Amino acid sequence: MADGTRQPGQGGASWVGLPDPVDILTSQDLVLDFDGAMELARAYLDVDAREHAAAVAVRAGGSGEADVRVAGELVTALIHLAEGESRQAVKCLKPLDGFSDLDVAAEVFLVRGMAMEARGKRGDADANYRLAMGLPRAISAGLAAIRLAGMALATDDLDEAGRMLQAAMGCGVPVVTARAELELALLLERSGNQEAAIKRYRAAIDSPQQKTALHAAFNLAGLLRETGDSPEQLAESRHYLEQVHASGHPGYAPKAAVDLAVSLLEEERADEAVPLLEEGTAAADPAVCALAHFHLGIILIDAEQARRHLRTAQKTGTGEVKTRAAEALRLRRDR
Repeated sequence: MADGTRQPGQGGASWVGLPDPVDILTSQDLVLDFDGAMELARAYLDVDAREHAAAVAVRAGGSGEADVRVAGELVTALIHLAEGESRQAVKCLKPLDGFSDLDVAAEVFLVRGMAMEARGKRGDADANYRLAMGLPRAISAGLAAIRLAGMALATDDLDEAGRMLQAAMGCGVPVVTARAELELALLLERSGNQEAAIKRYRAAIDSPQQKTALHAAFNLAGLLRETGDSPEQLAESRHYLEQVHASGHPGYAPKAAVDLAVSLLEEERADEAVPLLEEGTAAADPAVCALAHFHLGIILIDAEQARRHLRTAQKTGTGEVKTRAAEALRLRRDR
């Protein structure tokens, strides 16, 4: 592994160390303009800190500046979307038409596009995203391009998705360009272009958004392990898994723990793998949880504990994990 290997998730808001939402509401040092309110709220939503984003919305809503109050409404709409309440998001956006400020208009088009997409109205979503892209606000244009890329991928239009991601990377906003690098890496990996995907994942690790950086690092670790033909590549893969695990992020750390455990099992280091697998059984992702239970069921000496883990894997796993768990249970019964 080369010196200076980057560490993911070092910039932007972290899911740990967040301020008390009350401080957001009352701090005299926090002065929000339109850009600041949108940026801060997005950073909180990136780490699923919806209560903090809601505090930003309330603070912005009490501003004496009209555009900042609009930011409060936009943030409220984004919170509704994060909670799956697309109808409520649309209601928040209805009064926001007609602003002459181009930055405000761009954000309204972007968030309305997201709401329309969530409602299944793809034509309306497409139109709003393209209106956002046509305005000079770089972050809104870049995020709209990423959303259009996602819609194109949903219809297997890989060429259009690639064009939209290239457009997003041209916006010049680091948080957006890194996200576009990640999405392009996923597209390239899906297309079988692993070498190009690795390059894009490396670029996305520099994201100021922790979730983007950790996603890129986790996927990069997997690709390096899959394609690795040297000890250096395998060591780099483990390094990224260790960094993702150390982040403590509830969405990514358990997945990294299970992958680290699997690599330890391949080295016949089962004692070190067990605590990592136990951590994986608490993962929010059912597939990760099932995989952790499966491996514990394979390696534990205590027969009853092992069967309990295998039954859980058989019940909650999908595809290969379910099949392998059933076979392992059969073999244990036959002993």
